[in-house]
Amino acid sequence: MTRVIDPKVEKATREMLGHAIRGELQELGALIYAVGDETYKQVLGMCVVVAKYVAVEASGRWPTDADLHHIARNTVREESRLDLDEDLIYVYLSEAGFGYKELADALGSDEAAATQPVLMTGSILFTFCPRELEWWEYLDQIWNATLAAENLDESVLPAVQIRIHRTKLLQERES
Repeated sequence: MTRVIDPKVEKATREMLGHAIRGELQELGALIYAVGDETYKQVLGMCVVVAKYVAVEASGRWPTDADLHHIARNTVREESRLDLDEDLIYVYLSEAGFGYKELADALGSDEAAATQPVLMTGSILFTFCPRELEWWEYLDQIWNATLAAENLDESVLPAVQIRIHRTKLLQERES
């Protein structure tokens, strides 16, 4: 079965991340209210996927605790318009993202789970977006890669690992 992203959820997620990135909190709140609980729950799931992808790419490997602390610290440093908490970003990444805990359990409350993931993900996305891309282009890359991985037969994993190892080895030799 081929997995796809629901266009309604994709559009809502993109718009919410845009509002978060631009610091448009009133517009973000209105949009969250307008899409309803079920769509917003799916948006939050998409945000976790985006945050994890950025963390892996920014780390250049499966992120360690030190990598996640670094990402949280740099996100807070770069995003001065929002009152983001470095420790909460770390917990979001480590427990909700890579620990696969429910958002409320990871973030400590239903309120934090409902209000923080879009803001944190938007800030992480913007902070670590490759310089040659706009944030929305990076988001497209993330979703395309995520769908490709979700639809990939797991039997190709060894071949993908071989390709990655070969590429790194050849790059090291050229350096």
